[in-house]
Amino acid sequence: MKYEQLAGKPNISEIQDYVLNFWKENKVFEKSVQKESKGEKVFYDGPPFPTGKPHHGTILVSFIKDMIARYQTMRGYKVPRVWGWDCHGLPIENQAEVQLGINDKNIIENSLGIDKFNDKCFEIVSGNNEAWKEYVEQMARWVDYDGAYKTMNPTFMESVMWAFKQCYDKGLIYRDYRVTPYCTHCETSLSISDTRESDSTRPRQDRWIIAKFKTDEVINGKTVYFLAWTTTPWTLPSNLCLAVGENLDYSFVDVGEEIFIACTNVLPKYTKIFGEKPVIVKE
Repeated sequence: MKYEQLAGKPNISEIQDYVLNFWKENKVFEKSVQKESKGEKVFYDGPPFPTGKPHHGTILVSFIKDMIARYQTMRGYKVPRVWGWDCHGLPIENQAEVQLGINDKNIIENSLGIDKFNDKCFEIVSGNNEAWKEYVEQMARWVDYDGAYKTMNPTFMESVMWAFKQCYDKGLIYRDYRVTPYCTHCETSLSISDTRESDSTRPRQDRWIIAKFKTDEVINGKTVYFLAWTTTPWTLPSNLCLAVGENLDYSFVDVGEEIFIACTNVLPKYTKIFGEKPVIVKE
């Protein structure tokens, strides 16, 4: 089957099957990482848990990862990319408990045995999730799925300890206290991934930007701009209006070549923009 000319109503699924089979039969991806190139750019996938199924979020991220890797391939680089599995943590243990009918952690040590529990976890991880392989292939992503790395492999765990040791030797590791959610059944603290909630227990500074919006006003030959603070800069292209507070005071501040309009009470917080002693033209 050849698609030398696109039909008026192409059979998309037929074209997809043809392309995927062509890639597989001719080992196109494998050839792309074996060819002569001007360099190598290696990509390791941030691994999902093998217990979960793909969803729209993982599909979107996969498209982005594949797009970047393909772009570098088209630029003439060799781009090996390896799939991975996150084999540690509560998702694996919880699934093992369900399959073994365990409702109390004490059963693992007192009757079942830690070795048998670990064997069940290993079995779950080793089986992987066929839904992932189908999804990787159907979305036409190029990745070494069968040669995936697993975080439970001794070589991987040793590499983590090596990296930790490098940080320790450089004085980058410190000991401190923090508040974390704790699960009495799991007998462990919980991460943001385990709780599926915002990580509200850790101090955090949200990313933000200040955007300036040009007005038609000119004062002393200087263009006047509104300033707007936002933690969602990705919405800026779709902005339709700016809003001001009816009961708030605003200042026109001369910052040199331009004049900025900002809420008066925030001026002391942004001295890098307005200076230690703001030059207020009017309010």
